[in-house]
Amino acid sequence: MAKTPKSKRGFVIDIHAHQSDPVVGKFIREKSGRTGGGFAGDLKITKKMAAAQLAHMKFVGVRQRDVNLRLKEMDQAGIDMQLITPSPSAGCYWADGKTGLEMAARNNDTVAEMVAKHPHRFVGAGTVPLQDVKRSIKELERCVNDLKLRGVIIGSVVEGIELGDRKLWKFWAALEKLGVPVMIHPDGFTHPDRLLKFNMWNSIAQPLEEALAMSSFIFEGVMDAFPKIKILVCHGGGYLPYYAGRADMTYLCRATSRGKATRKPSDYMPRFYYDTVFFNPDMLQFLVQKVGDGKIMMGTDYPHHLGHWDPVDFVRKAPGLSKAAKDNILHKNAAKLFKIAL
Repeated sequence: MAKTPKSKRGFVIDIHAHQSDPVVGKFIREKSGRTGGGFAGDLKITKKMAAAQLAHMKFVGVRQRDVNLRLKEMDQAGIDMQLITPSPSAGCYWADGKTGLEMAARNNDTVAEMVAKHPHRFVGAGTVPLQDVKRSIKELERCVNDLKLRGVIIGSVVEGIELGDRKLWKFWAALEKLGVPVMIHPDGFTHPDRLLKFNMWNSIAQPLEEALAMSSFIFEGVMDAFPKIKILVCHGGGYLPYYAGRADMTYLCRATSRGKATRKPSDYMPRFYYDTVFFNPDMLQFLVQKVGDGKIMMGTDYPHHLGHWDPVDFVRKAPGLSKAAKDNILHKNAAKLFKIAL
């Protein structure tokens, strides 16, 4: 796919692209027993599936380390700038806070170094060890103030602690005060036993994790307590935006299920931000109608899915969207949210 002149194709920002420090990745595999996507070594998966997962992670790892290859493939895809983030597992929630901070900080430094070398092609976001809120706040401040990163990426649950839990509220307060976004990206699924076959942990379960995370933010009162908080949910928000009617009906019919939410769940949908990594053109049109074209940004999930879809044309050829809406999704919304000067 050849790169066409910028004047003809317009500016494109990819807000969903991963970058992992190899030392951190090796530490996670050796100390946690996870091979990627939440797979643990003691789970009953076939040798063939484990080998395939490791082969995919090797493919991904090469592209996370080789910046020149990344830039070449960005050019081939017609992408001018990428927001690069660590893996959501880089905070090592399963480890103690000190260890988690060491791993997160190392990955954040790796991202910052890559941005510094290619400031016209990359901006970055960091990560934090959410199992330790105090250390997370300090690392968040370092990311933003010292490393000049544009926000942070976190997992969808912290070793059994949902994101809306009061234990994490000081972190949300710090995030809101700094005015930077947080990206929610699952690391596999918390109960994978029924989902390992056919890689359903990825296709079925990760969107469920995102729906659970959004629901926790809503029902635990985070969205009302922090009205200026900026939360971007990867993979188009998972299932919740497209199935909010059932959540609304439960909210309306069963008052005891409302928690601290002051409105029905669908009313909160425009409060979140979303990427386009969900592959269905009709879902993009629906999401625009649901939350507005000002809350959606183009993402690739690079280097996953490489060669299997065209994320830029996915937006350009989306039915029922105006050119202005497509321009918002392709670059204007990302530039505004992540403070990127065009």
